[in-house]
Amino acid sequence: MSVETLYIGSDAVGALVRYTRDQGLRHFILVVDDRTWSALGEAAYAALTTDGADVRLARLAGEEVVADGERILELLLFSDSEPRTYIVVGSGTLTDLTRFVSYKLGRPFISLPTAPSVDAYTSSNAPIVVDRFKRTLEAQEPIAVFADLDVLCAAPPAMIASGVGDILGKYVSLADWRLGALLLGEAIDEDVVKAMYATLYSVADRVEAIGRGEPAAVAALMQALLNSGSAMARWVNSRPASGSEHHLSHFWEMLLLQEGRPAILHGAKVGVGTVLMARAYARLRSISRDNALARLARTAGRDAEEIRTLIYAGYGPLAEQVLADWVPVFPILGELWSQLQERLAEHWDEVQAVAADVPPPEVIVAQLQAAGAPTEPAQLGLTVLETDDALRYAHFMRDRFTVRWVERALGFQ
Repeated sequence: MSVETLYIGSDAVGALVRYTRDQGLRHFILVVDDRTWSALGEAAYAALTTDGADVRLARLAGEEVVADGERILELLLFSDSEPRTYIVVGSGTLTDLTRFVSYKLGRPFISLPTAPSVDAYTSSNAPIVVDRFKRTLEAQEPIAVFADLDVLCAAPPAMIASGVGDILGKYVSLADWRLGALLLGEAIDEDVVKAMYATLYSVADRVEAIGRGEPAAVAALMQALLNSGSAMARWVNSRPASGSEHHLSHFWEMLLLQEGRPAILHGAKVGVGTVLMARAYARLRSISRDNALARLARTAGRDAEEIRTLIYAGYGPLAEQVLADWVPVFPILGELWSQLQERLAEHWDEVQAVAADVPPPEVIVAQLQAAGAPTEPAQLGLTVLETDDALRYAHFMRDRFTVRWVERALGFQ
């Protein structure tokens, strides 16, 4: 399936009713939580039932809804023998739950975002917590998205700022992808890259207006988030929109889950991760070719046993789940490491050119601050040790090439 209709405006519920009537959709499961019910869910329920639709309400209770196995089961229990279309009213977590459950049941879903906070609304993958480990699982795109601009502008400022953090993260994720293509021959789609940069700049150029809550700017942010999700769906995984900055976010998220601490908005973590990785790219820009060659000559290769040791040190009881992604890589690790060092030496000027497309960290800090987003781990309640651990271990979470592997090849830890 793919997204048939994208609507951003002041009559999202009306547009939803007209769309479902035109499409002959009459049976629904409406997914909400306590917050999104009052934000838009109640209005959607009333409008659909007034229009004669059969709506089964799936209201997920609780202060904090997590996209995990328990909530998946809870949502599954609302299904019945009627072939219903799912409608989810909410942001990232509810949308991920719904896209996964509807996909497994072979039913379409429609998204009604309540905040411009994440770029996963139109993605085809669902980040789900399985045994306290964040996994990206195959799911599906919505068939339509109806975003009510008044509701988006009324969202908590922290959630709007979270959306900005998620989009500004593309400075790093796109650079990481380009490095993977340059240094390891990873597949890349230049049309997707070009579209993602346009999406990124559409937000970066409006951060002050977004921070002020101007409707046109909030609409542009929402459109950027939808475009980013569509790019991930087009590429069939999250590579165009997720790199080392997202690895830091996922590492911190799993840490908080393990310790039973309150969740932190995804985009807030990504924004802080973007600042930290922009500093890594700044370090690359500061290294001359001669210095880089000298560092490469002093840096030993990486073997499977060393990586196993680091993963056990960084992930503890979750280490086996992390290692599962690395088992296929271990037999060719030495070859990949040699190739990386050789191509770094051969293509240092191109590496520097990629790094130059990541703005200096102080520029990204100013953009995040203009939108009201945090810029440092301490603002998220994270300690220096938790920050250092994320920098040391987060890049092992996926077998995905990022700037952190370049740093390791150059002898930075």
